[in-house]
Amino acid sequence: MLDPVIVYSLVGGFALLFALSALEKYQDMAAFQLKLENYQVIPAALASGMTNLVFMIEIVATTLLLTPAYLYGVALSATLMLAYTAGIAINLARGRTHIDCGCLGSQGEGISGYHLLRNGTLIILLLVCFMPVIERQLVWLDYSTIVLFLGASAASYTTANLMIAHANQHRLWWS
Repeated sequence: MLDPVIVYSLVGGFALLFALSALEKYQDMAAFQLKLENYQVIPAALASGMTNLVFMIEIVATTLLLTPAYLYGVALSATLMLAYTAGIAINLARGRTHIDCGCLGSQGEGISGYHLLRNGTLIILLLVCFMPVIERQLVWLDYSTIVLFLGASAASYTTANLMIAHANQHRLWWS
């Protein structure tokens, strides 16, 4: 059984991740649609509708993660992460490493196996949220821990993305 601080920290971190991801998509839906089309895993005619669907799924997942029904948000988030990971894996198998990941904060640095590793780690962390949670009252220290975890999670995710981007830049530079 998990302490509720662990689960709330993970759920809060994923809510932040998907909220920022949805915001980035909302700011430039046309660019996101182009990224989806570049993956070549859906017919181009469906890309516009899929762009809106993915955006809405991220909004719904974020909302659910912030409610007592967070397990539905976890399931939706895990499904979305699996779909993203499958798209990356398919394109890596095709040798199409030059396409933009479309991930939060990506700058067109291409895709690599590191994206699969990162996404696999995120999926495992999402699945941890399905474990039973100990029933106990939270105190001020618990809330402080959750806030600190969110900051550390954001910093870790950003650092991982920068490391992936730099590794991909070097790979593209030398290929």
